[in-house]
This record gives sequence, C-alpha cells and structure tokens, in this order.
Amino acid sequence: MRKKSFFIPLMALMLQSASLLKAQQLDPLGVCYVEVNNNNPLNAGSYTLQNTNRQLFDVAIIFAANINYDVSKNRAYISNNNNVTKVLNDVNTYVKPLQQKGIKVLLDLLGNHQGAGISNFPNREAAKDFALQVAHTVYTYGLDGVDLDDEYAGYGNNGTGQPNNSSFVMLLQELKAAMPDKLITFYYYGPATTRQTYNGDLAGNYINYTWNAMYSTYNAPVVPPLDKSKISAAATWIQNSNPSSTSATTLANLATSTKNDQYGVFMWYDLGGTNVASYLSTGSNILYNENTLLSGQLYSWSQGQTCDPPLGLDVSNVTGTSAKLNWTSNASQSYNIDYKPANSTVWTNVANNYSGNNIVINNLTLNTNYDWRIQSNCSPTLTSTYIFAPRFNSGSGCTTPSGLTSGSFLGNTAQLSWDAGNATSYTLQYKTAAATTWSEIPNITTNSYALQNLTPNTSYVWKVQAGCAGGTTSTYSGEGSFNSGFAPVTSPGARSLSFNGSTHYLNAGQFNLSGNAMTFEGWVKVNAFKTGFPYISSVMGVEVGDNNSAMLRFGDGNLANNKLQFILSFGSSQVKLNTNTAFNTNTWYHIAATYDGAAMKIYVNGNLDASFAVTGNFTANGILYLGRNYDNSRTINGFLDEFRVWKKALTPQEILSNSCNVPANSTGLEANWKMDEGSGLGALDATTNTHFATLINMTDANWRTDVACASSLAVKDIESVKENNAAYPNPVKRGNDIHFAISDNSATEVALYDASGKLFKKQSINQNNNAVNTQDLISGTYIYKITSSNNKVLSTGKIIVK
Repeated sequence: MRKKSFFIPLMALMLQSASLLKAQQLDPLGVCYVEVNNNNPLNAGSYTLQNTNRQLFDVAIIFAANINYDVSKNRAYISNNNNVTKVLNDVNTYVKPLQQKGIKVLLDLLGNHQGAGISNFPNREAAKDFALQVAHTVYTYGLDGVDLDDEYAGYGNNGTGQPNNSSFVMLLQELKAAMPDKLITFYYYGPATTRQTYNGDLAGNYINYTWNAMYSTYNAPVVPPLDKSKISAAATWIQNSNPSSTSATTLANLATSTKNDQYGVFMWYDLGGTNVASYLSTGSNILYNENTLLSGQLYSWSQGQTCDPPLGLDVSNVTGTSAKLNWTSNASQSYNIDYKPANSTVWTNVANNYSGNNIVINNLTLNTNYDWRIQSNCSPTLTSTYIFAPRFNSGSGCTTPSGLTSGSFLGNTAQLSWDAGNATSYTLQYKTAAATTWSEIPNITTNSYALQNLTPNTSYVWKVQAGCAGGTTSTYSGEGSFNSGFAPVTSPGARSLSFNGSTHYLNAGQFNLSGNAMTFEGWVKVNAFKTGFPYISSVMGVEVGDNNSAMLRFGDGNLANNKLQFILSFGSSQVKLNTNTAFNTNTWYHIAATYDGAAMKIYVNGNLDASFAVTGNFTANGILYLGRNYDNSRTINGFLDEFRVWKKALTPQEILSNSCNVPANSTGLEANWKMDEGSGLGALDATTNTHFATLINMTDANWRTDVACASSLAVKDIESVKENNAAYPNPVKRGNDIHFAISDNSATEVALYDASGKLFKKQSINQNNNAVNTQDLISGTYIYKITSSNNKVLSTGKIIVK
C-alpha cells in the first residue's frame, strides 16, 4: 500500500486520511497514549467493550520520540531513545498486532530542551526537511501518522530562534504533502496553539484530530475549521499511583460532558501494564453504554538498549551522476546506508556494516532529487533507527563545492575556504544560525574568502555554490558552521576564574559527547561547599535529563557535599560514581573523570580514587556548562583552571604527565580552556573546535592570579626552538621594542617564555603590528613562540634582553 500511495491523487488522499477511522471508530473516538519508557504499547489492544467486542482505543500513540538539534548542521532531527528504538525496530511485535485489530498507531514528537520544536522552523526549507524526516519515518516503520506536541523545546537554546508565526503552518503544509494518506494529530499545548494562521491558511486544514492537554480538565481546543467531531475537550490521565492521574469521579464528569456536548474524541493518557478495566468502565459506560473488559493479556516491558544513529549528515562532491554521502562516524560502530530518487518508494542499499564517515554513490540521473538514510550497528544484534538526511539534487555536472573549512576567528572576522572544483566563480551565502535570511556574496574568483563585520561569539552557517563555464551552476554545498569567537586579548600570564556559588558560570555551547569514551579534567579549588539540600556544587558537564547527561560535581542528596561525583547516562538512567576522597576547602586539586567503554573512573591528583564497571554507549548531547548544571542553586563557590574535554579516555600516565599543559592538537582533545585571558567576556578554546565559553554574570574581576599551574611552554616546544633571524634587534636593550618578521598572515600571537619554560608575556601580533616592548621584562634570555589563531606554531626562537 505504501508504494501505491505516492500515485494516488493528493486531494483524494487528503479526503481518505480525514475519514480513515470513519467506518470502524467508536463515537467518540478513543485515543490512548502509551509511555514506552515504562509500558508495552501492546496493552492498548487488550481492552474491548463488553457487548460489541469493539476495541476501546481506536488510536494508540507511541510516547515519545524527540525533536533534537544537530548543531553541526543547524538542523532539527528526529531522535528515538532506547525504548522508542525498541518499538520501531520491531514493529512486527509491537505495532502490527495493534493495526490488525483496527487500531491506528501514531508516533508522538516533542522537543528535548535543545532549541528545536514545531514552532521555530526559520524557513520553509527547514520545515520541509523535517516534514520529510517525519514522512520517511512513518512509511519506513509502517505507522499510521504522527502526533505533534509543542513541549520541552527549549526555544533559543543552541542559538535557535524563538517561536515564529509561520513555522507551525508551514510544517503542517509540508507534512500533508509528504504523507497525504496519514493522520496528523495535535496535542493542544505550547506556542503552536497561538500560531495557527499563516498567509491566510489555517493549521486546522491539515490536522485530523486535536485534544486538550491539561489532564483532569475539560477545555475544548480551538483549531478552526475543526468541528466537535474532531476534538477532545476531555483530558484523562489513567488512574495509577501518580498523584496527577484522574480520579474515577472526575473521569465520570469528563465522560458525561463529552457525551452531552457531542465531542467526537475522548483522550486517555498513560496506559500501563496493570488491569484498569474497572476504571476504564467508569468512562466507557457513559460514553458507549458498555463496560470495558480486559479481553487480552497484559504485557510487561523491559528497557531497550541505546543505539544512536550518526549526526552531521550532508552531501559533497555532487557531479550530476555521483555524490559523496557524509556523516560523523563513531569508531565503535558500523553503518547501513540506503538511497532512492525522491519520487520513488524503493530504497537502494549502498552498503551494510560499513565502517567510515563517507561513501560515494554513482549512476545518478542529472538534475534529480534524491533521499538517503543511515543507521548505526552498535552490536551484531543492536541497530539504531534510521536517520534521514536532507534531500539533495544530483546537479547539472557543475561540481558542488565541498571541504568547507573555517578558521582564524577574531570576533568580527573569519576565514572561509573550500575545495576547488571545475568552477570559474563562486557564490557564498552566510547568516547567523538564528536568522531566516541569507546574506550573499557573488562572483568570488578564488576558493577562499575573508568574512568581515561579524558579531562576536555568534554561531554562523554558510554554504557555497559553484558557477561553471557555459553559465551552469552547481547546487549549494552542505552548510558549514562556525562560532565567530572573541577578539583575542593579551594574556597577562597564568590566570584562573573565580565563581561566587550563586550566579557565576560559563556557557560553553553545544557538545555531543555521546559514545563509549570520554574524559573531563581540570583544576578546582573550592572556597565553600553547599550546606543546603541537595548539597550540589557543579564543576562541569551536560545535564539535559536522566537519559542525557555527563557531568562532574561535588555532593548529591545522599552524598557528602565535599565528595566528587561523576555521572553518565546509560539508557534512561544515570550511573553515578563517587570519590572516596573528601576534598578540603582552599586547596587546589587536579580532578579527572574517564570512561573507556568498560569502566567509569575518577582520578584525584593523578591517582585512581574510584572505579565502577559499566559498558555500552552513554548519551550526553546538550549545552555544556562550567561552574553550573541544571540551575543556579548548584553553582560552585571557588576557582576553576585548565579545564579540558576529551573524546577519549586518558590513561593514568597521560593524566599525571599533562595536568598543566597539553598540545592544542592532541588526539581526542575536544576543548581546552586554559583560562589565562585575564580579561574579556569569554574563556577561549585552545583547540580549533571553537568551544568558546561565555562568562555569565561575570566581569574582569573574576580573573584571578590564584592558579594551579604557572603557564609554561610545552617540552616539545622548547626542544624545537632553533636560532633564526626572525627577531630584531637581537639582543635588544630593555625598554626598547623588539620586532618580529612575520611572513604568514595567519599569525595572531607571540608569547615570551623564560629559559625554564615559564610564560612571561603574551601579545597579539600580525603583519601590521609586529613590535613588542620589553620594558616589563627583566634582563635575560627568552624563548618566543609565534602562533596562529588555531594555535599552530609558525615560528620559534631566542631573544636576549640586555
């Protein structure tokens, strides 16, 4: 049926979807949500009416998949947790038996605190991309539609926009076009309820049913032009141990009002695995004049295993007849990849159990739209659900630019480059991640461009189109992204950052640390530990929920406030490891927390302090904070210095040897905040990954000279020092300027160290400003190091101050 559906006229299918349940449905229609984190969806088919033997529930809704945000591609995507993945990967067990009983099965979609939701798609392109993901998911897994829920989006997080007046209607229009024979329902809650009109079109023109979202209340949603037959004014939380569930008395009142007012839908929420036939009968006797019977078995539920698909999906090297599919790979996983023409229902397999982060597909048709999808193999028996990539066009033969690279971030400027193809010119488009319109720079004749007049510490996206001989143009490249960063500051020497324990913290932006290996490490000194419940002083990490976290903190509700706790999320719960060490105030400690796929470990001052065996992939994808997690009641009162995030588990020797200084290009080093700036609004990331950490509610007074490590020149830098003629005059008389001959225009900084490697001075430098005054230096021999903005060493040497 799915293959044929694409060839049924659109209007006929819209009429068909509007009456999908007409012949068999109850009056009112019975709609039931099942929380699959705790309950088996098959229980929705276990209740029937006593006399007619009809199913009590006409619609079962899988609650819930999430709308997540891939910051690397500025893209909303469908994320299925371990339990939704379990259901979708085995629809023969958990979905089809319900459908065989005449029950329609829908997938609920709601936000996940990452800034993405149904109300803030910035343009039609983004709305269509998400609608296609929904349609592909529904058709791939044989579902009957989708339920839209505007909760928990966290609008504005990750640099996304706030709700706008076009997003919801545009999404609905694109959803109906992409899956005209499927149901679209609306959980009446959130910003979407007040954003139902766009360009004269109404959201209700595309919605089949809607219901009140406030449990135990009776309040009809207003979604014109839907009439009472498509609306549930009642919202019933099936009675269980939860204090928010609906009492039998209230249920009777809701059912009576529904019947009297002739509403055509009755919504039930949170069907569990215990026999609630008597409770359900309280409603069904009023609604249908029949008792409800438990006519089938009740099914237990066990948690699914976590396996996530890769992110960072895009296409490059599009030539008209071939294209390279790209994703961010995980070394512990392999992948299954399929593609198809957009107007086809048949997926062509490219590869199974494929290791790598890209693959080329060939034999494409010119100027044709294509879809592709990918899933992870986390073990021989465990796969993720599919994630569906943005649709692409095979192009005209003018090669689409690829290899987008950004660097030299100076707050208001950035250097962009891309691989040269067969183009004679390029058009560059860029915008802030939150913007809805692109700025365009045409007729670029080289494969690089220096962007100017940017806003500091702002996320940007950009893309490039090639122009070829004969007037043909390529499709636009996939989007690149970067943070413009902060303007460099001259470091006065080693510094740390102080936090007041109430309002001070750092926001380091989005991190996706999910996987099977990681390390947090840094230096901490606590002035005072929290004295009130839950006794938590947060050090660093990601905390989106119990199923999405990786963090370090002192204290917990049942843990001493001066013991360190390392937390990772596996599946739907957190694993917590506590130190044996009790920490003292006013003392610097080096702390490191590692996970290597077999055990979580905590090291204190280089020594293993605690360990706990655990296996599998953890999930941590969200905003990373330093000095805070969750809210301001859990901020730290003390100092942080030299903090790092690694996407690998450091060895004990690496932790012991490199506690104060590591090369910025170290393998697996994701972020390194040296915190030596001494002024300004941000702690800069010494790596090229641009995880700039913004100071929140802090000033220059928070930079302190109380440090754990005196900033030093790495041993390998000292060993690489060689005499050259790049500094003059040399020797230089103290108080005079020394000049550096700079031939590389990427040079941004010179640092001066004494013979032992201790940092004495840093200063911004470039080809036009290459002089450093020596008045604040003492007589002696110094080592200088000239670096670029991405910490590449461009030149080293010795100078003598007389």
